[in-house]
Amino acid sequence: MSAVVPTYSFLERDRRWSLANELMEARSLDALLVYGDREGAFPAFYAPDTWLTNERPGSIVVFPKGEEPIAIVFLTTVIEDHIQAAATGYRSWIRPENIYAGKMGTNVVEIIEDHGLDKCKIGVVGLEPYPPYYFDGVVPYNTWKSIVEDLPDACFEMVGSDFFARMAAKSAEEIAVLKWSAGVGEKICAAMRDATRPGVGEHEIYAAALDTAARNVGYCGQILLGSGLEFVGWGQPAWLYRPQTPRTIMEGDVVLSEVFSSFGMLETQHQPAIAVGNVHADFHDAAALARASYEAGVKALKAGTVFSDVVEAMRAPMRDRGCWQVHPLVHSLTPYTMIGAGERLADLPEMAHYGKVLPFPSMGTDRVLEAGTVFALEPNCGIGRRMINLGGTVIVGENGGIELNSNSTRLMHA
Repeated sequence: MSAVVPTYSFLERDRRWSLANELMEARSLDALLVYGDREGAFPAFYAPDTWLTNERPGSIVVFPKGEEPIAIVFLTTVIEDHIQAAATGYRSWIRPENIYAGKMGTNVVEIIEDHGLDKCKIGVVGLEPYPPYYFDGVVPYNTWKSIVEDLPDACFEMVGSDFFARMAAKSAEEIAVLKWSAGVGEKICAAMRDATRPGVGEHEIYAAALDTAARNVGYCGQILLGSGLEFVGWGQPAWLYRPQTPRTIMEGDVVLSEVFSSFGMLETQHQPAIAVGNVHADFHDAAALARASYEAGVKALKAGTVFSDVVEAMRAPMRDRGCWQVHPLVHSLTPYTMIGAGERLADLPEMAHYGKVLPFPSMGTDRVLEAGTVFALEPNCGIGRRMINLGGTVIVGENGGIELNSNSTRLMHA
């Protein structure tokens, strides 16, 4: 990690606004309407608004072509923070007169009418699927209903895919922010390993992770975590959502986790798998196969490669052994638009007892990779009821992937 905390310049602002205007020109649009999900959930899972504003997430942005974007924020507290930032010398990308409070469709309509756009063609970001959380889009029903009913002469067009394609390849300033986030993630994984030993509760490992994030000027709003002599689950620790006692770590356990390290709204992902003492041979076999899949993915992540070839490269090492996968093998980061699933997702006998279970789809497999695009490589391999997940964050390079972290890309040992 650099000793200097990275920030964004006005050159970065102008680059992003220029890309947005290029999109409007290419699609013959008069404006963009960009929906940002609320803060308070890591800090927001869907936040294209911040790419244009460099402010708190959770606004609706109206961006008239050739003008400056307008942010409709959810509460006056955002405006108060904007005032406070100015008092400390920070120069915001968004001028005060372009910030409105009241994140409602009626305010969107008023701004569109005030700018003479009520009979124009407007591109919308927020209506298209955005897995893994928003398979039907993210804009609330009543917000969208107000907009389309009160602007009957406007033409709305979904442009989320094109918008995210333009923001996918990171600039030098963004890569500096990503590297900071990845450095924090490395330290989090090391702290989790150091905290893991027989007799320790899962909550103590979790606490070490969160403490390390904050102490190193990072953010980690959630961690997926589980442990056991056998383990097939994947998600937040059960004691976060269900009243129960955290599990105590035992000799022979494997602790599996996914760390979401974030800084400045750019996220890196880390997949620490920690062996506690002597673990079953199946865990070592699964770790070797997952590592081979990771290496294949890194090698394949080069500019000009079709994403489906990356997915196939990562599937191949595990195919002959007949491993199953607990979640996808690889996906893009900031934004989530390309996802590569394994061939035997959740292939457990118990699945036959459940209702209709739709498979997690691969997405964006026909995309040609561009240098600077960011991916989370998270190869996971289940052998029977013993599963290993490892990996980290990799940037597409001209000749192969550029790895941003290392300690979680192999089986770690407590």
